[in-house]
Amino acid sequence: MDKRKIVAVIVFLTLLEFRFVYIPVKKRIVSLDKLIAAKSKDRETLLKLCKEYKEQKTKKEPLRICEKRFSLLSYTGDLIENKHLERNITGLQPIRTEKKGNLSVESLRVGLKGITLQQLYGFLYDIEHTQNGIYISEFRMQKEKDAPYLLDVDIELFVVKEES
Repeated sequence: MDKRKIVAVIVFLTLLEFRFVYIPVKKRIVSLDKLIAAKSKDRETLLKLCKEYKEQKTKKEPLRICEKRFSLLSYTGDLIENKHLERNITGLQPIRTEKKGNLSVESLRVGLKGITLQQLYGFLYDIEHTQNGIYISEFRMQKEKDAPYLLDVDIELFVVKEES
């Protein structure tokens, strides 16, 4: 009977160790592995963007002017809808329209909260490769405090239009 109690205590302690030590540590290791994989992917994306930026920096591109009927606010709203960023938008604010000779410069401020680097990349890629010549005059990006893999971004866009 003494041996049965010792075996029962050993089994009980083994179960406690498994329940309160092994399982939590295993979950933490799995979540860290997922986080490392996500950060590695983000790093690869960032390095790719840096390389593309360096290549673009050497090229000189003429100023792209869009037609008078183009609306920066409408285009940005459609882009946010297409990228499914409606729940992340904190502000979409027209700033000013300046006229300089036969051209006008229309500006817009966009605020995005809690987006991933991949979502930001897609958003900026579409802005850069549009035929309408949208430019970024100001860009601020910071990590969220609660979720460091998410970003808060403020972007100021402008477009040069023909005045007729």
